Amino acid sequence: MSNDHKIKTVTVSAEITEQHKCYVLEETLDVLSKLSGRSMFIVFPEDIQERKEYVKKEIIKTLKDV
Repeated sequence: MSNDHKIKTVTVSAEITEQHKCYVLEETLDVLSKLSGRSMFIVFPEDIQERKEYVKKEIIKTLKDV
């Protein structure tokens, strides 16, 4: 039996993780906006932490309309 099928690990930086969190939050907001009928155009802050906080607040607002 060969060792060709070894599991490889990948190290992900914190920056990528934060970007991925933002992406998931933005996609969640998009889906909730469509469900609630809330039409939105958002220019997100460039800072990743500010963006996350802004999107979370918008998700909470939008959930009230779902």
